[in-house]
Amino acid sequence: MSSQKSNLRALLLVILILIIILAVVISFSQFTFKKEYPPPTSLQALLPRFRLIDMDKAGIETDRDKDGINDQEDIMLGAKKQLADPAVNIFSEGVDEPNYYNGGDPPLGFALCTDIIARAFKEAGFDLMQLVDDDITENFYEYPLQKIWGQRYPDANIDYRRIQNLEVFFARNAEELNITFKPEDTDNLVQWLPGDIAFFDMDKDGHTDNCGIISDFTTRKGIPKIIYNYIDPGYTVEIDILGQSVITGHYRYPGKTTGNTGSDSENIEEAGG
Repeated sequence: MSSQKSNLRALLLVILILIIILAVVISFSQFTFKKEYPPPTSLQALLPRFRLIDMDKAGIETDRDKDGINDQEDIMLGAKKQLADPAVNIFSEGVDEPNYYNGGDPPLGFALCTDIIARAFKEAGFDLMQLVDDDITENFYEYPLQKIWGQRYPDANIDYRRIQNLEVFFARNAEELNITFKPEDTDNLVQWLPGDIAFFDMDKDGHTDNCGIISDFTTRKGIPKIIYNYIDPGYTVEIDILGQSVITGHYRYPGKTTGNTGSDSENIEEAGG
């Protein structure tokens, strides 16, 4: 009996010692005594890079709501606010929600891609519903209302929420920009400014079916992410789709800029990732 107790005590002592050794190993693994050196310049050039864009140096001087923030940044911030509580896409599977609302805007918990644009514009003081309705009223036959939906008259409640109408509106009223995206080309990359509106053919069937706003947040390779709402994934997101989807439109509203928006040294700083 005494022998069994001695063996048990010895076993417990071994287990305790092993636990202490394990704790010490884990503790030391969190630290390093090795001096760390910055990578050489040649290696830094190969590392992934972030784009840091100073919107105050982007040459945007318009400020619709007079809040001290230029329109371009206001629009981008309006889009980013919608990421805090992502709206569900109205056309997502299983969603039982109408797509026509008196007053235009759906309840905040629901949206289509065009609603993201309209809500972002409100942040800058632009009423997209009114702007589109005014332009359609004055230029009815420039829009595909009759051809696609059989409309004889404008309908402010829905017209601004139809992506085909927004394509026409921005083509008529905004600064039209490059739709060829070349992330490896710095001169091309700086043309894609946060707050710009981009249109996409997501399923590549030859028709525009999505739109979003360029974010100030980029991938590790410096590619701007897009804030949008689409049936896949079914809610408002901020994802890199510029290099993956067919770009059908790229606009800046109202598009009045000064200075050189493509200057690396003034507008964009790069930091090794």
